[in-house]
Amino acid sequence: MSAGNLLLLIVMLSISAKASAWPSWVYQANCGTDYFCAVGIAENEVMAKKLAFDDLSQQLQASVSSQSTISITKKGKRNSSTLTQKIKLTTESIPLNLVSIAEKSFENNQTALLIKLSKHQFYNNLASRVSTFFDNITTPLQLYQQPLWQQRVWAQRQLVQQPSIENHLVLLSSISDERTTSSGVWQKFKRWQQLTLELKNKAIIEVQAPQDLGVISASINRFLTGGSGTVYWLQPSLMTKSAKDGDEYVVEVLLSVELLESEPPYRVLFTNTLKERHRATSINTAKQRAIEAIAHLIEISKGQVLFNKDGQNSVKEYL
Repeated sequence: MSAGNLLLLIVMLSISAKASAWPSWVYQANCGTDYFCAVGIAENEVMAKKLAFDDLSQQLQASVSSQSTISITKKGKRNSSTLTQKIKLTTESIPLNLVSIAEKSFENNQTALLIKLSKHQFYNNLASRVSTFFDNITTPLQLYQQPLWQQRVWAQRQLVQQPSIENHLVLLSSISDERTTSSGVWQKFKRWQQLTLELKNKAIIEVQAPQDLGVISASINRFLTGGSGTVYWLQPSLMTKSAKDGDEYVVEVLLSVELLESEPPYRVLFTNTLKERHRATSINTAKQRAIEAIAHLIEISKGQVLFNKDGQNSVKEYL
């Protein structure tokens, strides 16, 4: 069942008692060929807007997440609770300033919203962002002058972004295939893709971690496998600090990573540090939570956070 049909079914079930009272756009959001449209209906306007954005994001192959928080306050012997909701777009595919509420209706203690997104404005906005991305890419000549490990890291970063960029190009082509093709942006994408595939195999980065790193080591290895040619060593290590705060312990965990040559003089080429702090009723629990937070950070960044530090440290030698 498509998103549109599912939404229509929800609407029909929720308003069956007074179906005739709703305007026609609730049943079919017909905005013509110049707009993307979506309808949301719920018990309040916030949730109706969230459902409408969710439907719109599915049309654009984007994603929306929401987080609800219940705050409880106590006055005397009575408790009261307040529900708040935070809606977050997890993609830049839908600029919020381009979306408008076109229609609003209230019936049977429910709110219905119709939102619109101009295809022309959306196309221009997205095309501008894609063009800026390609214009800011390091040139092949500049990349070939960098050390092999930096070429490999650059390629890994590009691989993370490829699905998003390709999705943007598909969206542009779906709106105006002729305009997108004539702009040459697909040719830029293919050249960028070929360069990424070439450089991702310029080096091997071997992770050398002690057994007690466990989950962190696994997260790092997951995104640094593969490659060929020159071998580099990535050595992570942990340091912890702890303090007592009332009935709890506060533990700070620092993950230090060093990238070394695998041959004498074993120079350190790059260093970085990640830090997390957590509290719990025991030191071990707080430490474990901090370690898991660092591993999660590595996971969600697909390993990019390990090399996000700008610049390069002074080279030093291990004798």
